[in-house]
Amino acid sequence: MVNVLKITISVLCMLLCMVCTLFCTACSDREKYIALNRDSLKAETWLEVEKNEIVKICIDSKVRVWNTTLDSIVLGESCLKVRVPTLIGVYPINVKFFDTDGSYKINLAVGMKYLDFKNEEVLIGYNEFRGKDSVLKRIISSNPVEEDPERLISVTGSYLVDKYPVTNCEITQLMWDSISMEPSLANSRLQKYANQWMERKKRSERNKNCIIKDTAACTVFLLQAMKYANARSIREGLKPYYKFSKTDEQEEQKILSKGHYIIGFFDLSKSKDRLIQVTVDKSSDGYRLPYYDEWMIFARGGDKKNSAPWGDSSVTFEEASKYARFDTWQEFEVSEPVGQLLPNGYGLYDIFGLVQEHVLFEEKNPFQYLKGRPSCLKGGDNYVKKIYVRNSYDTSPYWKWIHYGFYMSNYNGGQAAGFRLIRNIGNNAKWSENKTVKSNSDSSSQKGKVEIDKSEILVESWPLKLETNRKSKTDSAVVRKGKVLLTGLVSVTSSNIVYGDLQENGTVAPEIPAIPLINAIPNDWIRSYFANSNFARVAKVYVKKSPKTRKKSLKVRLNLWKKDKTPYDVKPVNLVLYRNGEEKGYYIYQTMTNSKGKPLLFTKNGGDAGNYEDAIILCIKDSTDRFYYELLK
Repeated sequence: MVNVLKITISVLCMLLCMVCTLFCTACSDREKYIALNRDSLKAETWLEVEKNEIVKICIDSKVRVWNTTLDSIVLGESCLKVRVPTLIGVYPINVKFFDTDGSYKINLAVGMKYLDFKNEEVLIGYNEFRGKDSVLKRIISSNPVEEDPERLISVTGSYLVDKYPVTNCEITQLMWDSISMEPSLANSRLQKYANQWMERKKRSERNKNCIIKDTAACTVFLLQAMKYANARSIREGLKPYYKFSKTDEQEEQKILSKGHYIIGFFDLSKSKDRLIQVTVDKSSDGYRLPYYDEWMIFARGGDKKNSAPWGDSSVTFEEASKYARFDTWQEFEVSEPVGQLLPNGYGLYDIFGLVQEHVLFEEKNPFQYLKGRPSCLKGGDNYVKKIYVRNSYDTSPYWKWIHYGFYMSNYNGGQAAGFRLIRNIGNNAKWSENKTVKSNSDSSSQKGKVEIDKSEILVESWPLKLETNRKSKTDSAVVRKGKVLLTGLVSVTSSNIVYGDLQENGTVAPEIPAIPLINAIPNDWIRSYFANSNFARVAKVYVKKSPKTRKKSLKVRLNLWKKDKTPYDVKPVNLVLYRNGEEKGYYIYQTMTNSKGKPLLFTKNGGDAGNYEDAIILCIKDSTDRFYYELLK
């Protein structure tokens, strides 16, 4: 009898150990209990769970078959205990009952929110002139004074949205085979990131656990985020959303048509391609990056009133820090763990702070500042400053400037950032616009008429007078013997030169201040940053029209001269002016068109002057200065 008892106890212990081994946890681990009513089950039922969770699912009816690939154990007649996988995604469980041959599908949405909109009214857009802080932020940060008008729309559709930004572990595990252990890239910046991913792979074990609160990935380029989205789709047997192909296009980044893009080939492969063409497959219900308006819906989390989840800029930094991880940076390439703070109204974490997120424009980019590019970065990051520092060339914004409308340029897709993915279940999303929300503006929406405290201007600029009279004789470009000479002194505020922003149709819209001046441009990154900011300009030059002056472009050299017609000790800058139509008897030449040229930057530091890869930098010492134009052969 004693032996039988010992054997029985031994068998029970073995079974207990098997169960504990199966779920890779101590028996004291907390379980998540989910009770389901059979009558409420749909063809597909969605349950939100977390990575590595132990979930006990019970139905109020006897179950004939539980069919799943997950580690699981059947408990009694109607319950199943499962160990949730370690990677984000959807894991199905098929259930059959005794009185029917049909089955029900229970989808475990790991690390994601299931949002089922049924003609739900949501607010998208953001009115920049809502309050003083918003206006100030647009003037002194890297973004222009532009509106994306608030509007109410009705949405019907089912979405899965990542609760957290995608983590480093998630990418390392899913993209394991594509992470080279011997990267050798010519681009030093790409090589640095390749080395980081290689080190993460070395420290990891294939198919090992990814903890819930792993660090957020923040060194991912737009192309890499798209490739990861496709990989997640393929892993779940879904149709990939993005298709990639070679391109002969020369422009850095643009929207070709709805769902059709040209982006930079920023990847950790050894390809020498500079650009790549991306086409979306609208028949796919796989994973993808959110479009701009979708991100706005998810970020607001049902909010139709506030500027941000914490309210607006009138709250304290400590209050905002309950929702967003600001002012915690150590290095640009290092992030903190996800999910440490409060979620928004939809249960999504880290929408603001922590990392910037890649967002696509579906068809049209509404912001002139972004120059038609197909993507931008939303949400800010942990580098956002707690204290406003005047005249800082550190390009990160002050926390009071962060709101639903805040965005950063993604340049040519080469900005390293974070991201989260979404799915539209069954491609069933339908949108209808209700009405435009009236602005609660307390400031004028006209450019150049916004009043600001000049002591708060981040980058010093001179509001040079923009002359509109083109009848000047002393400053006009001249034509001699059928050649455009552009020889002579031309005032920086000459009637023959207009400075402004490049429009969609290729024309130049005058901008105030006409020539924003920067004290210094300390490095390549800052130069590239300002070249894609509202500090960049396009010069529109009027040249007297003549049958003998129909050149498509003019190569010129610019020297900076003082008012007394003596030159500064500043190196000359060679550049090209491209013809772009004509106006009232004058040919129009521009430093940049929709397909050619570079943006202009203006600096007080003569050592910055030059023609660089991202921008042309001209030096101006005083508002009375003049450019001396020379035509080059």
